[in-house]
Amino acid sequence: MHFFNIKGRKTMRSSLPAQIKFGYESAPYPWQTINELAIYVEQQGFDSFWMPDHTVGFGIRRWDALEAWTVLSAIASKTKSLLLGTCVSDTYRHHPAVLAQMAATCDIISHGRAILGVGIGEAMNLNPYGIQWNRPVSRTIEALKIIKRLWTENVVDHEGKFYRLKQAFLQPKPFQKPHVPIFVAGNSPRTMKMAAEYGDGWVPASMQPSEYEEKLRYLFQTASKAGRFWDGLGWDNPPEIEPALFIYVVIAKDFDTARKLVLLPAKLYLLSRPRIIQQLGYHVPTTKFEMTSSLVFNPEVSRNLLKVAQEIPDEVVDKSPIIFGSPDDVIERIEKYVHAGVRHFISPFFVSQKLMKMTCQLFAEKVIAYFRKGK
Repeated sequence: MHFFNIKGRKTMRSSLPAQIKFGYESAPYPWQTINELAIYVEQQGFDSFWMPDHTVGFGIRRWDALEAWTVLSAIASKTKSLLLGTCVSDTYRHHPAVLAQMAATCDIISHGRAILGVGIGEAMNLNPYGIQWNRPVSRTIEALKIIKRLWTENVVDHEGKFYRLKQAFLQPKPFQKPHVPIFVAGNSPRTMKMAAEYGDGWVPASMQPSEYEEKLRYLFQTASKAGRFWDGLGWDNPPEIEPALFIYVVIAKDFDTARKLVLLPAKLYLLSRPRIIQQLGYHVPTTKFEMTSSLVFNPEVSRNLLKVAQEIPDEVVDKSPIIFGSPDDVIERIEKYVHAGVRHFISPFFVSQKLMKMTCQLFAEKVIAYFRKGK
């Protein structure tokens, strides 16, 4: 790895790969705001636009959540180049045939720009509504098999543990061939194995670069065992799985401003991901706000979440896999992830709605431009 200095900062530009994508994930804003942001980030040069597929928005005072695929299909008619995806959909609220139809519809409207992000589900979107989600990995794997078959086969018969289809078919087929790309979310060995065997992309959440590199190597090795193209020689011969990363970002003109903006929202987020706090060697105040299995929003929960967040030391945020700082700080952090193998960043920005466009513009002008210069 060859380094050279720009403004006294070590960089890896000389060895950066040609294709690094940057995606923006929307917060659960009203439709008009989401629409304006989608058009704006395309103009600014972002590669992709993502919607959280939630029934309930993550928030302290408001929990609005528009249906993700409806929004993405509407955005498709307003944009020209943005890839459009969910980060991520689950196969409990959406039967696999219905989810396949939703994604195919968006793909047709967008002329081949849809990406189906899939994960194993979150308590906030399921538990209050009595939606069963036992054996989540096995169920999701079976659903992915059905979705791919409905996209690529004329008629599907399936007799499985969770789903039964008889003479089922889906028309029209997606615009993309052989099908819409599927990005599988997962940080655990089982969900990573699912990504390796069935995914066209892998999108874990909030990892340190060293952990990402280690797990990406495991992912590629697992994909190779499943016959998916990697010979183990290095990053120049990867399987056809796009290494993505969901990671929060705050960028400002200087480090102190960014740190001030990020501290509280980062602490709220970290409470929902207690494994991160534990990995950093800090005491976890409680695990009752864990995103996947426990967190269900209501006013009382939000008050408690806000109260407990104050107990987390500021240095936990400083050491966490959340990117924040000046443009140079953010570039330096992103370079480490690129070196670890990330090729598609999917980032919500931890700032208020009134600062969002300004933040997107600064990120595009300084960070995206940096990684595209000379490519």
